[in-house]
Amino acid sequence: MAVNGNIIKQLRKEAGLTQGELGKKLGVVKQTISSWENNVSEPNSETLSELSKLFGVSVAQLYDHGVPNIDYANFKMDTPEFVLDFKMRIRDLMEEQKMSEDEFAQRVGFHKEEKDAYLYGNKMPSIEDLIKIAGALNVSTDYLLNISSRKRISSQEESLLQKFNRCDEDSQQYLLAKAGVLCVEGISAVAAGEYGKYADEEKKSFPSSGTEGKGA
Repeated sequence: MAVNGNIIKQLRKEAGLTQGELGKKLGVVKQTISSWENNVSEPNSETLSELSKLFGVSVAQLYDHGVPNIDYANFKMDTPEFVLDFKMRIRDLMEEQKMSEDEFAQRVGFHKEEKDAYLYGNKMPSIEDLIKIAGALNVSTDYLLNISSRKRISSQEESLLQKFNRCDEDSQQYLLAKAGVLCVEGISAVAAGEYGKYADEEKKSFPSSGTEGKGA
């Protein structure tokens, strides 16, 4: 039975602590807390005991006992839990980026009252504020909403996605089918110093949705 990182994260947020603040209490760095919460590593038995005392729970409650079935058809948002998670994500990102409250407010265009409502209150974000906060913290709105664990996509990934979306359906299916093989073959080609030749061959074999490559 493994320690459940999501439980540690939830207990930390309920305690109103950032990853850095919890780390200081336990004598570990912020990255270690992040590693636990993302189930990359686990705290040792001594640290588990400290966590249980800190959060007022038993050590057994920190372990994964299975995910309960969720009735999505009748699902209702737990507003207090959502707002708490949203607030703590903002604070974690600010700490990670060493961003002061004043800088955050300036980037988003919030007055002090608006800034405090998101950082210390229980304000439900509007769509407009959600977009502004995501932009100021350089993350996706999906990450802020806890829909995705990825904070952002790179410029290369964005470029690739745009190209993919411009392809017709047949070409998209070809790309999806080829992706796994392409990675392995591409790595082999680079290792052999033949990537340029390999890339040219791939371009010739790619099905064109336009007029290029058609016989004269």
